[in-house]
Amino acid sequence: MRQRLLAIAEVGFIALFFFSLYRLVGIYFDYKAGDEIYEGAKEYVEADDKEEEYFFKLDLEGLQSVNKEIVGWIQIPDTPVDYPLLETDNNKYYLKHTYDDTYSDFGSIFVDCNSTFLDFNTIIYGHNTKNDSMFGSLKHYKHEDYYEKHPYVYILYGDTEKKYAIIAALTVEITDPAYQVNQKDENLQKLWLESLIERSEVPTLKDTPVTGQEKIITLSTCTSRTKTERFILIAEEVNTVWER
Repeated sequence: MRQRLLAIAEVGFIALFFFSLYRLVGIYFDYKAGDEIYEGAKEYVEADDKEEEYFFKLDLEGLQSVNKEIVGWIQIPDTPVDYPLLETDNNKYYLKHTYDDTYSDFGSIFVDCNSTFLDFNTIIYGHNTKNDSMFGSLKHYKHEDYYEKHPYVYILYGDTEKKYAIIAALTVEITDPAYQVNQKDENLQKLWLESLIERSEVPTLKDTPVTGQEKIITLSTCTSRTKTERFILIAEEVNTVWER
């Protein structure tokens, strides 16, 4: 009887091993396909690092001929974050579709349908991949040295390119006040931002007092621990790089 149970257990372990291997191979090919799709988007963008500032040269019209819901580009220099920015009327479609409308678990980087860049907080989503593509590299902001080497986010949205300084990095639940977008009261905005900075998992890089008048973006990605946990970066607009 014992030998029979051991044999059953051995078969079970072998089956589990091959199933896990199958899943890993599937994930690898999904990531490879996703990376190849997004390489195609990069023919429309070129960085121009001049005069100690960072500029995009983006053929937005060309990108919008591929998909009219492409509204710009997001990039964190010298990291894998370098993607078209999508916007639509829901928060589900681009979880499973790439910028060219290909169905894929890779998804897209997209703006929360309930927020705009006119709000005091604009939320931007992307998947947490194991190979650091999409928003998979955000998890490295838990380490202070990575944080200090990559302190800025650049977003081209329509005719404007803006520079944002990352001022907090933290793990939250999906019900966290960090996802609030439409607060109008400056004093409440001030308290909201001070709370997030205080909760940051690395020392903040913000070196000016909080006023409540800041324009904020929140980059959000899932974690591998629970279905409701997210890792977020809070970044503050520091200047408009250029505006057409």
